[in-house]
Amino acid sequence: MAAKAAAKAAAGAKRPAEARLPPPRSPSWRQKAVVAIYIYFIPVLVAANLAMLLTRWTAVLWLLYTLYINVGPARLASKDGSWPKLLRRAKFWRHFADYFPVRLHKTGDLDPGARYVFVVHPHGIVSTFCWPVFDTNATGFAEKFPGIDVHPMTLGVNFRLPLVREFLLAVGVADASEEACLRLLGRGPGSSIMLAVGGAQESLHCEPGTMDLVLKRRKGFARIALTTGARLVPVIGFGENELFDILPTPPGSFRARVQALLKSTAGFVLPNAVGTSLVFGKTGWMPHARPLDVVVGAPLEFDIGRLLKGAPDSEMPMEKLVDAFHEQYCEALQKLYDDHKEKFHKGRAREMRLVE
Repeated sequence: MAAKAAAKAAAGAKRPAEARLPPPRSPSWRQKAVVAIYIYFIPVLVAANLAMLLTRWTAVLWLLYTLYINVGPARLASKDGSWPKLLRRAKFWRHFADYFPVRLHKTGDLDPGARYVFVVHPHGIVSTFCWPVFDTNATGFAEKFPGIDVHPMTLGVNFRLPLVREFLLAVGVADASEEACLRLLGRGPGSSIMLAVGGAQESLHCEPGTMDLVLKRRKGFARIALTTGARLVPVIGFGENELFDILPTPPGSFRARVQALLKSTAGFVLPNAVGTSLVFGKTGWMPHARPLDVVVGAPLEFDIGRLLKGAPDSEMPMEKLVDAFHEQYCEALQKLYDDHKEKFHKGRAREMRLVE
């Protein structure tokens, strides 16, 4: 009886947080179709690659081109931003933003003569809010921040397959390696990158009503900014964790072992998450159509004064500089969250927290 009462109490404690979530809206078929491009492009294009192996001639061409993009000169395209962004300004992406809808909020102007590292939170299941804001111009980023040429960064493995590579390059996505970050930020005024620093690990922490971030030991972005002289810009996608329902994954279960294997070998995981259906049924891989409010914070320049207190920075170890800039960033991120949580995170079960 005591166990049943405890279980009932636990279930009851969770219901208010779930009840505060905004109900999903009913998108149009155009909106669903455009969001499906983002959700399904990897499995569809992987299947297209497999289809090329069905005949001798297409298999030979596929092999030659795959070698060309992996070990030939074409491998640099994912690191230097040389490809034209043919799909970034396509007008049909506007349907993507309208599906949820996605709204972009700026807290200040960005100097087009400076360079920026946009650090986005939370990662969520598939970083949905990044696509209409940074990968495409569906929310008017180019008009709100003129002169800023931003390249979203993703795992290098995504550029190893033909078609997947070309699709990502056509919207300006680049390989999230240190080499690529330095190359892109070194292109001149306005050059910027976008990093989802929580990555695969953070996707395991996304639950509706929460914002648990993997940030405590993720300091590479601060090092990149210090090395290049770029400014850090905190970005919060309120509503990202409400797009999918998370099912429990018991420790030691088969799914937990598969997640650990994928993370260690491929760098990504498949959280036990479900959304809504594209066509039939009530559940599927499509995100729920709930509002996404993306807040772009003020840019941060490293406050060397509060660390050095008059000592020359040449005498300060790089690791200590990185730690100080990371701490400064975390404080700014917390303030950005606190300033907007009552407006955009009303249905939260708890406050934002750094869990790893």
